Amino acid sequence: MDHTVPVRVRWDVDFHGRAGRTKRIARQIREASPKVVELRIEGEKGISELPAVFAEIHKCNPWIEATVRLFPGAAALAQRGYPMKFVWEVDVREPFDGLLPHGAEAISFTADESSLAGLPDVLEEFTGSRARVLHLPNVNAIRALAEVGHVPIPRIEQLQAAVESVSRLSVSLKGKSLVIHDYFLWKLFHDVLPEETGKRIGFLGCHAASALAYVDWDGNVYPCDSLPIRLGNLQEATLQKIWRSPARIQILDTLRAAPSGCEGCSQFEGCHAGCRGLAYTVSGSLSSRDPFCRESPSAGAKRKFEL
Repeated sequence: MDHTVPVRVRWDVDFHGRAGRTKRIARQIREASPKVVELRIEGEKGISELPAVFAEIHKCNPWIEATVRLFPGAAALAQRGYPMKFVWEVDVREPFDGLLPHGAEAISFTADESSLAGLPDVLEEFTGSRARVLHLPNVNAIRALAEVGHVPIPRIEQLQAAVESVSRLSVSLKGKSLVIHDYFLWKLFHDVLPEETGKRIGFLGCHAASALAYVDWDGNVYPCDSLPIRLGNLQEATLQKIWRSPARIQILDTLRAAPSGCEGCSQFEGCHAGCRGLAYTVSGSLSSRDPFCRESPSAGAKRKFEL
């Protein structure tokens, strides 16, 4: 299915105290009428902008979800009565359960090159916390490039070691679930955890450049937050116009074509070449396969798939 406008828009409202013309960006998103809007709030600037952002976006009646970095005072957002779902972003520097607001249901932890070793600790605290859902998203390439100049993607060996450490924990996911954004990390969990636990682990799949658009704090539009190829800016053009551009369509066509290293692979029906944003970051090419793939390249007929 080809989307003339994205069904889901992910917007990084603020970044290190920076935010663009949030009312204009929110209006452009609202005029595209997405069904889902995922906001990311990092700090005080984003919190101060949220009332105006919500008032504008709410006009098209989408499902609104806000991922908020958990810092002292951030949890007060949950008491303001916004009709939206909150996901609280945690890290490994300090325990998070005591900072979660009453009724918190979901948390998020990004396992990058430097934080991945803390995944077992986060999972262990999660299983004993009030939260019911733990999201494990991919590294946000656009934020990472702006912050440190590179994308800190962990090596496959680091992923394997972290998941094996998780498998040795005496924890239960009863009544809880994991939502994993990378196919190969999802597969690693399934390979090492008991079957009953594996049933509580979900994989979201890739919707880059089709159903999903990512907007950064300055209004720049990307196919997703893992793929740092700028398509346009909402302060200069509408989201509809950007999404109809030849650049977006060309990227989508490339993502739908199987990379040469995936041709004939028996696992292709499951992974669909994995995250092409991570592949692009590592190789510089959209036609490369996911760097976390452990399968050997094989020959076969080229195939196409729908995102």
